[in-house]
Amino acid sequence: MKIDVLLFTQTMYSLLKSHLSLQDSLKICSEILTEVNEKKIVENIHKKVNEGKKLSQTLKEYKNYFSSFYSALVSVGEESGTLAEVFGHLSVYIKNKKNLQKKIIQALMYPVMVLFTAVVVVFTLIIFVMPRLREVFKVFSETSENIAFQMDRITGNFIIAGIMAVILFLVIFLALVLRKINSRVSFIIDSIMIKIPLLRKIILTMQMNDFSFSMKLLSQTHFPLVDSLMQAGEVLGSRCVKNAVISVCKKITNGYGAGSAFESEKIFPRYITVWVKIAEENGNTAEAFSQISDY
Repeated sequence: MKIDVLLFTQTMYSLLKSHLSLQDSLKICSEILTEVNEKKIVENIHKKVNEGKKLSQTLKEYKNYFSSFYSALVSVGEESGTLAEVFGHLSVYIKNKKNLQKKIIQALMYPVMVLFTAVVVVFTLIIFVMPRLREVFKVFSETSENIAFQMDRITGNFIIAGIMAVILFLVIFLALVLRKINSRVSFIIDSIMIKIPLLRKIILTMQMNDFSFSMKLLSQTHFPLVDSLMQAGEVLGSRCVKNAVISVCKKITNGYGAGSAFESEKIFPRYITVWVKIAEENGNTAEAFSQISDY
């Protein structure tokens, strides 16, 4: 089964914005959607909500479709009574994220094709061409033994490189599996990833995007700053960034200024601390995180 999350989100936004109840919105949504699988999923969600379960808790059961970020923000909407607005913001967020993913795929398509072609050419040379060349040199050249030795050496190097690449792939795959099931391993892996320069930039950009987006929503619903930070921390995928947010919360509770608390955690980019300090001066947290999210 699958569901178009963007279509579901946009439909729910339109229905809730029309002042329908959550139960009625889910019921109508299941009737509007045309795909059989989508109807079945929404009907199941509607049934569980009618039984008294929170929508955010129900969505967590469908984590293959609704990310932890999605269900966490829905939970924020439930707590603050702004579920319609949250669905509206989520629909914009998902649409923008899809467009970004499309651009990234288009940008990567050419280099991936070149890399794939290169790998195919190398393996073709190793398996088919080099053994035959070895036989040719053996027949026509007096120095065939030396040439054969060099060719065997090159072939061996390629085979070793291939084996190492496979081992590396398996290690990465195992690490990603362990990351999902063990919080300690997750923190160690995230700590390693955050130290790799290019990877650090990508991870922080993605995490700050999710963090600032959720903080913007929470600030607009007038949640206290510490409560907003704790809620926003729940949507983060990186344990390192999540721990940094928890540390900021503790420092603010202990009397630190928000700007100083963020500045003391070196993981946060400079533009975050600058805008938080501006919010501290003018008291407009929602505007500050809106600017960060746009940036």
